[in-house]
Amino acid sequence: MDSDEGKLEADLVAAREALAHGKPKRALGKAWAGAFVAAQLKDSSGLGTVIEIAEAIRDQSAGRQQAEAEKLVTYCSHCLVDAEAGIRRSASPLGRLLGFDTAETAVKTCPDCAETVKAAARVCRFCGYRFE
Repeated sequence: MDSDEGKLEADLVAAREALAHGKPKRALGKAWAGAFVAAQLKDSSGLGTVIEIAEAIRDQSAGRQQAEAEKLVTYCSHCLVDAEAGIRRSASPLGRLLGFDTAETAVKTCPDCAETVKAAARVCRFCGYRFE
């Protein structure tokens, strides 16, 4: 198992355990840590699990923790869309969350020639592959 995958799994287990023991603040911290690793790995399953945990925290909390859990759901939802579309963004996870990433910096990989092109491209400039 890769070290990042192991860290992701450990963070998710710790988040679930903290939530089960009534410690939403700790669960939220571990869920954020897992979210960053899952986003970096483009792990759709991991991002989905973080969303489930964050939704549970949001439903069981109030005030600041509830708002933080909602931010985590939003962040992971955006990362999940990118992961499923094969889009890689150049901004940091925090930059994406705060909206510093622009469409100009988003990229994807051409499935035909494996070159990196802008996410908005409809045709690969290297090989002519047409994106759907």
